[in-house]
Amino acid sequence: MTANKENETEKGVVDASKNTSVKQIIENELEKKGSGGMWAWILFLLCLTPNIFNGFHVNSYVFLTTPAENYYCTIPELSNAGWTHDEIRNISTLGGTSINKTCKILKYDYEALSTMNYEDAIKSLKNDTRDKNNVPEEINCLSQKGNTFHFDYKSDETSILSEWNLICENTAWASTVQMFLSFGKFIGASMFGFVSDKYGRKTSFSIASLTYIVGSILVTVSPTYLVLLLGRLCLGLASSGIFYAAFTLLTENIGPKIRSWMSISFNFSYPLGMLFLAITAYFVRQWRMLSLSLTVPAFLLFLHIYFIVESPRWLLSMGRESRAYKMVFGKKMPKTLKAQLQLEKSKEPAIVRKKSAEELTFGEKFRRSFSILHALYGPAKLRKRVIICHYTWCMTSLCYYVTALNANIGSDRYIYVAATGTVDILGYLSLIFIMKYVGRRKACSALFFLAGSALLSVLIVPSDQKAVMTFLAMLGRYGITSVYAVMTLHTAEMFPTEIRNSALGISSTCAHIGGIAAPYVVDILGKIQKFIPTTICGISVLIAAMLVLLQPETKDKHLTDHVDDAEDEKTEQGVELQKS
Repeated sequence: MTANKENETEKGVVDASKNTSVKQIIENELEKKGSGGMWAWILFLLCLTPNIFNGFHVNSYVFLTTPAENYYCTIPELSNAGWTHDEIRNISTLGGTSINKTCKILKYDYEALSTMNYEDAIKSLKNDTRDKNNVPEEINCLSQKGNTFHFDYKSDETSILSEWNLICENTAWASTVQMFLSFGKFIGASMFGFVSDKYGRKTSFSIASLTYIVGSILVTVSPTYLVLLLGRLCLGLASSGIFYAAFTLLTENIGPKIRSWMSISFNFSYPLGMLFLAITAYFVRQWRMLSLSLTVPAFLLFLHIYFIVESPRWLLSMGRESRAYKMVFGKKMPKTLKAQLQLEKSKEPAIVRKKSAEELTFGEKFRRSFSILHALYGPAKLRKRVIICHYTWCMTSLCYYVTALNANIGSDRYIYVAATGTVDILGYLSLIFIMKYVGRRKACSALFFLAGSALLSVLIVPSDQKAVMTFLAMLGRYGITSVYAVMTLHTAEMFPTEIRNSALGISSTCAHIGGIAAPYVVDILGKIQKFIPTTICGISVLIAAMLVLLQPETKDKHLTDHVDDAEDEKTEQGVELQKS
């Protein structure tokens, strides 16, 4: 019975091929499978869950750098001589034990003082250390060999600050830990974009997943500060690769009817990871144990690597119809269709026909790697699209992180991270309904306008109205978070399959430039005038709201595979823009 059913199905496919190309047959079946049913749901879950892990380590910095309630310099010569911490503080710092979180010590001959007890040392000093008219020079604690800091934490808390003395004169090295992750995301966005377009979505995802696991382990067991930086760099590289490979795989293989809500729902994964991080960090206060708790779930990525499939649409764009057929229909291509495929390819002009990867020489593969940039920036229409994307992505990231740094929604870091994840979820949840009725272009413009207006409105609110300022800041965050999800989907739909992931990757690189710049906008320009960061963001976002209206509308449109196909849409898009 089953064999007869399969024969009937195969016969139907062969009959349909009489008037339809093999590629169109595969695309038609992919359209059916991607419009709902078990295949689409399994693909959705396989692409969704890995991004939850991105919400772990990427946001764990706030807990890795848990500030101590107090810290002060300890001097080994005095400690070895049996002096208590309070005695050391009283003789080595101005103000003694009455002042907490001290970075400097008085320049004394502590080797000589260590030969005395505390009382005799006090008497031997000609002047009281609290006599401000005659006190020795202050020097940095770590400027003397052997000195270290003592940290007072609640209960059993630990952090990388206490592990490697990343405070006071070493504060910049603590910031470098997060900078390495941001730099990894910056590099990974473009690198994995090219890998995904040239070697496949699954290949890119698999490499990124393995890099994520390695980076997680390095952070957890890091014996030195340099190993910690290497681990954070790997996590940054992997986070971009995992996100964009999975997102592209999902969006280009599901049907237009469910693409909007599935693409938006895909973004739930990141804030869910943030919520899990906040809950885990609340119960696990030691930074290495916290990192281990976040690393163990990452081994589930091996299951994703095994079960996730290569994108059939990418295979078609690369001339691998036989493998795409097997992915979609679950069986080998019939001989009759193979013969038809060979006939179709033989009729294509040699210049137009794209060779499959198996047909390419090494030199041709090398040249094709650089042809992606020409395909992306060469045609005027695509160049305009991608340049606007670069600007909007950069400004979105800049404003997101500036908002995060300026919006003090609570002094408790656990509540802060959980609240941030909650705001993000609410933003994505509302988009499911918004995107059902509003096009990508108008949704982006409206959300940009909302965020820009909210950020500029902070300027006219009195400084004592903290609740109102917090509400406006969170409203701006809602707009920025929401527009990021729409913008990612819009970008994916605007570009053909053969350069789609490169467009996403390079635009993401621009976004990370904005993220890297955000702390400097707040710390440097914010010290000149408090309103400068929000003013920059507000104006930049309002400009983005206008620029995005120049982009084509892609709601309910079929995705294109090749650059030539995108060029053919020029007249249609121009008429549509005039009507809108």
